[in-house]
Amino acid sequence: MAERKQSAVADSIQRSSINQLTSDDFVTVKEVERQLLELREYIEDRRQAEPEYRLPHPAGWRVSVLMLTVPEVTDGGVHIVDEMREARGMASPQGIVLALGSGAFQDRSRFVINGELVPWLHVGDRVIWKKYDVTTFQIGNGQRLGFMNDTQAVATIDNGWIVPA
Repeated sequence: MAERKQSAVADSIQRSSINQLTSDDFVTVKEVERQLLELREYIEDRRQAEPEYRLPHPAGWRVSVLMLTVPEVTDGGVHIVDEMREARGMASPQGIVLALGSGAFQDRSRFVINGELVPWLHVGDRVIWKKYDVTTFQIGNGQRLGFMNDTQAVATIDNGWIVPA
């Protein structure tokens, strides 16, 4: 009897671990490319009607990011419930750096290495931050932009993404 109970518990743990969605699951290369394409298409559509349209630009020492979201369906066809999508997005906030404010990374007391001013982030970097460190702005297509201070990104994941201008 105890052996069957242990087996049932082991099976349950295995099933639940397979169904867990980790932050790496929703930020695949394919998903980042899809979200950047969606932003690019939105900007192009807006510029058809308003040729001077541009996304809000970060002021001062701030950085703007496209906040990556968890898709509704994984590449494998698994539907992700809204509660899990929201929880995962809050637990592992990530985004692509879209722009740097004119004063970003200019503080010589913080960003100098071997006598040279060295920014921590560049346009196109994928970054993570603490969940409440970003001021959000939703654009017309439903995507969200985030604005944070130049010191608030806690890590870069990868770089080199081509962002829409």
